Amino acid sequence: MDKNSFIELIKAAGIVGEGGAGFPAHVKYNADVDTIIANGCECEPLLHTDHFIMKNDASRIGRAMQALGQAVGASRLLLAIKKKHSDIIPALGTELSGYGVDLFLMEDFYPAGDEQILVREVTGRSVPPLGIPLAVSTIVANVGTLAHVGAALEGKSQDGKPAPITDKILTITGEVGTPGVVRAPLGTSMVDCLEKCGGALPASPVFIIGGPMMGRVVEGLDGLASETVTKTTGGLIVLPAGHYLHRNATLPLEVVRRRAASACIQCRACSDICPRGLIGHPLQTHTIMRAFAAGNELSEAGAKAMICSECGACEHYACPMGMAPRRINQAIKRELRAQSIAYEGSKEIVEEKTAFRDYRKIPVPRLAGRIGISHYMSLETPFKGDITPAEVNISLRQHIGAPSQPVVAVGDTVAKGDLIGAIPEKALGAQIHASVGGKVLEVGSHVRIAVQ
Repeated sequence: MDKNSFIELIKAAGIVGEGGAGFPAHVKYNADVDTIIANGCECEPLLHTDHFIMKNDASRIGRAMQALGQAVGASRLLLAIKKKHSDIIPALGTELSGYGVDLFLMEDFYPAGDEQILVREVTGRSVPPLGIPLAVSTIVANVGTLAHVGAALEGKSQDGKPAPITDKILTITGEVGTPGVVRAPLGTSMVDCLEKCGGALPASPVFIIGGPMMGRVVEGLDGLASETVTKTTGGLIVLPAGHYLHRNATLPLEVVRRRAASACIQCRACSDICPRGLIGHPLQTHTIMRAFAAGNELSEAGAKAMICSECGACEHYACPMGMAPRRINQAIKRELRAQSIAYEGSKEIVEEKTAFRDYRKIPVPRLAGRIGISHYMSLETPFKGDITPAEVNISLRQHIGAPSQPVVAVGDTVAKGDLIGAIPEKALGAQIHASVGGKVLEVGSHVRIAVQ
């Protein structure tokens, strides 16, 4: 398949990056690079979604990498996976070798799955600050994304139509009746996902959508009721109210500022452990803390917050005083964007800063202890099956860029896989498809469909 045909197939299938913010894959893959890295590192503790995908969809991943490699001219195809996944590595390596894909085995450290950390680990190159892997001739693709590319290729070869994304694999774990991995149609209520795994155990639960380090905290079942499965949903973690991660996420920002002013000891631990700093980026979180404490966050020092990946290593692991540097960086970034202030500092890699990388990688078991989730790490998460909701509420914005424009109306009948949201003209976006067959009940920022 030539490059243009491959890109059009990806676009038609509505494929986006599933490991992060959902960048439209047809734009990301429209490049020429020498290396493709499949990201199977499962960066966040407690999530087992990528492990399940690699175990069950290895041939689709291999086929996708082979096709992508041919389209972009890559000479190296690698799947990065942690050594601890010894139960699937032999079979995975055998399957992928037939597609010209090699395994790259990694230690169990955080954040191994951050794409810029992964690029440095695999290639020895550092992506420039505020840059993307294309800057160093590399594409990083989550294994879930690649599995959907493989499915699209299969559909194209069978009936001439690429299979679109209609469902998502996700992990449900923590304080639940029966933790596990489920497959859910896009737009499925997160409450339905929770109930598939036995419901929440605490009387007053809180939820993290995503992983414990970078996920979004939702309070109570009422809050969860408005949440639905999207193309980038990786997991749902249930915790008791008052857990450290709950308290940290809900601490008022003014309290965070006062703590920074009164208790930050400028020890540099946040800067020294910063994964982005350790690949040579000019990010010094302790100076950002100082600027924020003084109310001077829109200064040149504060603008360095734009380099932050928000991985939380500084906040949840490094700081001896219980400060919240990640939340501070997030707040500064919001304000900088609101005022259209750009980072104008150096974008050069300071190679000397990388000398301590191997000694400052954060062991995941130790990290789990710091954030109070160690007792969930050994929970088994078997496949619990497919969720069959009575209705779905599919967001038209499941990706970076402009929301998709609805192409259906209330009362329409749709089949699973039908286009319901199209990319606006001349905009960055992704196609959205019906995840179930049924009748359209509502059209707005979401399309609500009753299953028939």
